[in-house]
Amino acid sequence: MKSVEEKNEEFVLNILHDIKSPILSIKIALENLENKGAASSQNELLSEIYKVNRHNLEYIENLMENYSLKKGKYQIKEEYFNILNIINEEIFALKLLIIEKNIKLNLVCSNEVININSDKQMIRQVFLNLLTNAVKYSPNFEEVKIEVSKNKKYVSICVTNTVLNSNAEKSTGFGQGIIKDALLNLNSKISHTKNKNKICFYVDLPV
Repeated sequence: MKSVEEKNEEFVLNILHDIKSPILSIKIALENLENKGAASSQNELLSEIYKVNRHNLEYIENLMENYSLKKGKYQIKEEYFNILNIINEEIFALKLLIIEKNIKLNLVCSNEVININSDKQMIRQVFLNLLTNAVKYSPNFEEVKIEVSKNKKYVSICVTNTVLNSNAEKSTGFGQGIIKDALLNLNSKISHTKNKNKICFYVDLPV
């Protein structure tokens, strides 16, 4: 059984891990800004930087507000929201990194609105973690595929990407224990499979 101190340390490290790639996106945008002279390009990049930075700040503020360091556990706040909005927001947070690596991101879903009743900020953390790892550990010019489906009981999301054997352990490691515990508290579950150079994460969220 992990102590409160160990849980708190894991929580903080996981946040730092999750926001590293969005911050890298900002770094890439700033570097591009230095190399581009056109005013229109500069304005577009500045807009992207502002939006990604605002997203990061909101993410951190909401997590820290809902997390009790003294009690050593996350305070769950359920609400009704569209899971596709969350996925698209986290894709946007990684947009510049996706472009830099020439990753093809493919979101497959038959509906425009798929609502669930859960903790929005914790679900946001789950998908930021999964998509960060998928983009970070995929080789350049590969595809990250996100498939979303719904039945009477669950919304099922599958995130699939190519991963080199040298990165397979890393892509399934950091943060997954915390995320698995969080999803258990939300009556949800996560699992993964690996077939040759493809790794798939499956998340089931109750409707």
